Amino acid sequence: MKIKLLCLVALSRICLPLGAAPLTESTFTEIVKDVKVIADASKTATPAQTQELLKAPDRVRTGPESRAELIAPDHTITRIGANTVFSFSDSGRTLNLEKGSLLFHTPKGMGGGTIKSGGAAAAVLGTTLIVSATTDGGFKVILLEGSGTVTLPNGKSVKLKAGQLVFVAPDDTVLSSVLDINLERLVAGSLLVNGFGHPLPSTPLIQDAMRKQHSLIARGKAVDTGKPAESGLGSVDHGAYQTAAHPTLSIAQYGTIANSGTGGFGAGGRNLATIGFKP
Repeated sequence: MKIKLLCLVALSRICLPLGAAPLTESTFTEIVKDVKVIADASKTATPAQTQELLKAPDRVRTGPESRAELIAPDHTITRIGANTVFSFSDSGRTLNLEKGSLLFHTPKGMGGGTIKSGGAAAAVLGTTLIVSATTDGGFKVILLEGSGTVTLPNGKSVKLKAGQLVFVAPDDTVLSSVLDINLERLVAGSLLVNGFGHPLPSTPLIQDAMRKQHSLIARGKAVDTGKPAESGLGSVDHGAYQTAAHPTLSIAQYGTIANSGTGGFGAGGRNLATIGFKP
């Protein structure tokens, strides 16, 4: 039985763990192709430069086949995918994803962050994850290693393990079941993971998670269905990973999926859906 996930949404009022350092600025460490900084005061766009400091509320805008990496004073890494508009908030640890995709790596103990996109927001704990905005105003979270939690403003939450994905409807009140994906295939096609001049600090942990999942497949404990992980569950930014786009769902449809009982293990073992890779 396949596990289906919906990314969860949370509002900026979600509290951060005690002791979490603010995340309001980061320094560009790598820039690929067309990356611009849009000044909040003047609205002018200028090409981003390595070693340039991005401060809230200025925004970053990337073009096609473009991406950027930023590192904060606490060593939090934010990688921004193609066709993305992104900014930090001027307080707390909130990342504003207007469209597109990003990879967020938080050193252990730094407190994660709150991610806002369109009409949705989510408090996310987890060291390495990918977030992608959906066209309906929500977004999705994919955990690449370790374990994590996504929490809605109403207190509902879901726990994720490496290789799991969840969607959140744009009204930030409904969570879907969690969906297992083929992590190896995802990582292989992700420029947010592989498209930079140096590996992520968590690369050994991501590789270990892939090995464990591969072992499950080899022992017959998991089956790669060969089907898209998100058929009918919204679109995915092509800058995050190569995937086909799918139509978005209504709030009612999100609720139907959330209560459909499609998560967990079937009698034949765990089913791993792919992310809909193109040939």
